[in-house]
Amino acid sequence: MTDGDPLAHFWKDATCTEPKSCTKCGAIEGSAVGHVWKEATCTSPKTCSVCNLTEGKALGHIVPEIETISKATCSIDGETRGVCTSCGETVSERIPATEEHDYSKWKVVSEATCSEKGVQIRKCSVCEKEETSEIAKLDHKDDNNWVVSKSPTAKTAGEKSTHCKICGTIVQTESFELGLEEKNAYKSAESYLSFMAFSRSGLIKQLQFEGYSKDAATVAVDCLDVDWEKQAVKSAQNYLSFTAFSKSGLVGQLKFEGFSQEEAEKAVESLNVDWKEQAVKSAQNYLSFMSFSRSGLISQLKFEGFSKEEAEYAADQVGY
Repeated sequence: MTDGDPLAHFWKDATCTEPKSCTKCGAIEGSAVGHVWKEATCTSPKTCSVCNLTEGKALGHIVPEIETISKATCSIDGETRGVCTSCGETVSERIPATEEHDYSKWKVVSEATCSEKGVQIRKCSVCEKEETSEIAKLDHKDDNNWVVSKSPTAKTAGEKSTHCKICGTIVQTESFELGLEEKNAYKSAESYLSFMAFSRSGLIKQLQFEGYSKDAATVAVDCLDVDWEKQAVKSAQNYLSFTAFSKSGLVGQLKFEGFSQEEAEKAVESLNVDWKEQAVKSAQNYLSFMSFSRSGLISQLKFEGFSKEEAEYAADQVGY
């Protein structure tokens, strides 16, 4: 049993797809009103003006005549325009940039060498974009001049190389051994240096004197690990151990023995020598077998390379 009158429906209006319905009890009345279609256009598909439901696709513009407004370049988009015969709208379309640059010829910025890559650039005549490229290294130019890079000995092989004329890089390398005559010359040279000082040229001459060929003697000496400046020092010390020399006289004697000007001068400069005392010894030596006046003795000492001061000091010391 119920009290009072029944409640009224709370109606929700019908839509395109649903009939009028009660929001409380779900009762329905009538039918859906259906879509109210707006025909498709160039830019919009068929559309319901009530619920905005769409169907199909936009028709698209019909542009029978297209005009190029600007052409695309390597870096800038182009544009075309035309009028749609359906809607009268002016239609624009972008033409993508071609990215095909109009480059000039390559210009060398730095030349390639055998030790360094080169660099070249080119520029687009339209957008001025620059492109950089490496230039491959050049081949080495072999001087074909074999130089000993590791000296052989009488027992071990050595190594010789050719070099690039341009950069000095080693191009070819070969190992080699001394021949029989060269090995024997090497042993003889080692023996001489064990008890006497020699210059390079002096040692070669000594080996030739022993009967070795000039070529064999030269190869043998050049394969030795010798500091010729130290040899010059030893030779200078040896000379001073048994006779007196002026500074310039000793340099001259070392040069006579085959040492270079530089080797001789460095050797003499390295010695701790009192040249005045050398002048005294030289004066005493002269007077031991010959008579001299003071001026004659001084002149003789100056001829030997002593300075005027050194010669006069020596004359004073021997009693003049």
